[in-house]
Amino acid sequence: MGKIKSDNVQQLKDAGVLSDKAIAEMEKTGAVSKKQSVKRFIKTADNKLVQPRLYMRGGKGTTPSKKMEQFLADYEKLLVKYTTTMKSTNNKK
Repeated sequence: MGKIKSDNVQQLKDAGVLSDKAIAEMEKTGAVSKKQSVKRFIKTADNKLVQPRLYMRGGKGTTPSKKMEQFLADYEKLLVKYTTTMKSTNNKK
């Protein structure tokens, strides 16, 4: 079973479809996605939108250093400076 986005849960609550008790149960069972990442894109020379990525290979299960945290903060600033957000990238019909 998939997860439902937290903003969609709020819309269903506002519409009277879900109660607070139902939402609490969904959150308890993990049916509500709490991660809210913004998709950022940059155009290629061919005018195609791509998503920049950054991975820390070998860092699983480790504690980030202050230098690493600063690097990631600087990287995030560059993403905001050079990329754009899109509401929906799925234009297939």
